[in-house]
Amino acid sequence: MVSGSTTPVRAPNVHPGCINVPGTNDDGFEELCHLVTERDPDTALCGKDVTGFPWNPPWPHCEACLAIARGEMN
Repeated sequence: MVSGSTTPVRAPNVHPGCINVPGTNDDGFEELCHLVTERDPDTALCGKDVTGFPWNPPWPHCEACLAIARGEMN
């Protein structure tokens, strides 16, 4: 016999500084490489203000910027 009750779904108990969250470097910049256009180099494709961010840092690319660049998001 199958009961009608199920175990409640809970969000995982994950620390905010987990591996899926980008780190912050010593200068206070989020360690993600955001993509910009020549028309507006201070705003990433994802909308983040990247004024003063280093150019072409050796960090993982922002997944939202990549999706927009590929035309996967509007």
